[in-house]
Amino acid sequence: MRLPARLRILPALCLTGLIGACSPAEPPSGNAGESASPAESGAALFDENCGACHGAGGRGPSLETLKALSSEALRDAIRNHPTAGQIPNRLPANEIGDLIEFLDE
Repeated sequence: MRLPARLRILPALCLTGLIGACSPAEPPSGNAGESASPAESGAALFDENCGACHGAGGRGPSLETLKALSSEALRDAIRNHPTAGQIPNRLPANEIGDLIEFLDE
C-alpha cells in the first residue's frame, strides 16, 4: 500500500520542525556586532548587584562617594568588601573591571 503524497511529506515536516526548535536562540536585539562598553556593562552590573546598598538611600557608601575614589582605591574596596561573601566576592575579575570603569567615569 502506497501512502498519498501529502502523508509522505509529514515525516519531513516533523523533522524540519524539530531541527528548527533545536537551533540556537537569536542574538539579543539591538545593533548586531555592537557590544556594550565596559562602563555601560559596569553600570548594569552596579544596578543589578550593588544598587540595593550603594544606590540612593542604601546602606553602603553612596554612588557619589564611590565615584570619588581612585581606580586603585575602588579595586581595594571591592576586593576587601567589609562583609565577606557579599556580591563583589562572587563577581569575576572582568566584571569587577567593568564596575571600576563605570565608577571611574
